[in-house]
Amino acid sequence: MRVVQRVGVALLAVLLVGGVAVAGPKARRVKLYRAGEVFCTSRALVWGTGTVVVRDRCYVVGLVRDREGTFLAFLDPEVRIPPGQLVRLTTPAGAKLRGRIFYLVPVQTVVAIPVGTLVVVPVRVEEEGSRLTVILTGPQAPNLTVVFSVRL
Repeated sequence: MRVVQRVGVALLAVLLVGGVAVAGPKARRVKLYRAGEVFCTSRALVWGTGTVVVRDRCYVVGLVRDREGTFLAFLDPEVRIPPGQLVRLTTPAGAKLRGRIFYLVPVQTVVAIPVGTLVVVPVRVEEEGSRLTVILTGPQAPNLTVVFSVRL
């Protein structure tokens, strides 16, 4: 009986020590993107109940404000807007640009851009395990954070 108890205790100790090693902190990757710099994702990003940003594509990240609210915008990487320049969505250039927005993710924040405009913004992207965090670092919406679940 003592042998069985010793084997059981030894097995439990190995499992506990092994479990702690597996459950340790995961590496966090952080990358800074300047306004207008292309952001690429190798995994699908899921926000809320179903907004999916397709994997293996590249985007320029912007901020859009219209009558419906404020949105984090994933734009065509070919879009060339100088950093800090506001694009009015009611102009012909804005209408053309609106057709090059791939995804809009709603955000709840107070931003320093007028209604009916788009601006490309610098972002900090932190990837940790099954979570990707996009933090806007520009003056338009400092420290605005959007957290995505990552799908393989």
